Amino acid sequence: MSESKGMPRTAVVTGGNSGVGLAVAEALGKKGYTVWIAGRNAEKGANAVARLRPHCPAGVAFLQLDVMLFSSIEQFVRTLRPQLGGRLDALVHSMGIVSTKRKVSADGLEENWATQFLGRYLLTEALTPELSTSEDGRVVFVSANAPKKPQLFEDDPSLEKNFSTMRAIAQNQSACVLYQQMYADEHPSGPAINSAVAGLVRNTGITRAQSGLTRAIFGVMFRLFGITPAQSATNIVALASDPALKDISGSFFSKPQDLEKRQKLAYDETHVASLRRLLGRYAGVRNTLLSV
Repeated sequence: MSESKGMPRTAVVTGGNSGVGLAVAEALGKKGYTVWIAGRNAEKGANAVARLRPHCPAGVAFLQLDVMLFSSIEQFVRTLRPQLGGRLDALVHSMGIVSTKRKVSADGLEENWATQFLGRYLLTEALTPELSTSEDGRVVFVSANAPKKPQLFEDDPSLEKNFSTMRAIAQNQSACVLYQQMYADEHPSGPAINSAVAGLVRNTGITRAQSGLTRAIFGVMFRLFGITPAQSATNIVALASDPALKDISGSFFSKPQDLEKRQKLAYDETHVASLRRLLGRYAGVRNTLLSV
């Protein structure tokens, strides 16, 4: 791995136009990173760039990305890759949603599955060459709590036969932690990959796809018990940039603002093998992204 001397470090933050992602992008910008933020809404992206610009002296830009569509992911990578100049130092996956109704994209992807796991997987795989060029490449998943026992619905990942919000959350989080374990094992010299729990965060859009009643209930919980996006971002920013954490990979950080609360991901290999088979469905998309 090599890094150009004097060049600013670089970061991509999905979901960086609001909430926790915006707080992460701002913090990395203040650290001197050149930052790209990604999201679906171009107007929100432009507003976020205007807000971030004073805090990002090395530069900040927005790129549109809809992880529900393979064509959008491909266009994102195609547009971003030349701008990176062959190197990416940090990839932070903050884009997220929790939908209480099953919605499917034109590619047949269930919304929660596409947003909470599959898009993260495909972007990580696509940008691994650039992350590997960095002397200290980092991947960070903004996360919910890790399941004690993984649940994958290998024959029906989009939950066509039996959808529920809890099944979707369980599968997506299981897939995320299994993939991180797999990725860390496959890249022992880096890029590093870790996940950090976001916590109960005020003023985010993660409940935007929920019903009015559910959204109202969560709104009360967030106001009473929630932390700010900046507080939630503390561990995420550290995992993306702190030199002291350079050799940490394949770990789960369960408590925002407390880097000592961590566990090494070590799920049974049979679950990892199940994820590998499931990911085989998307091998063609992965290979296309690597070639653009």
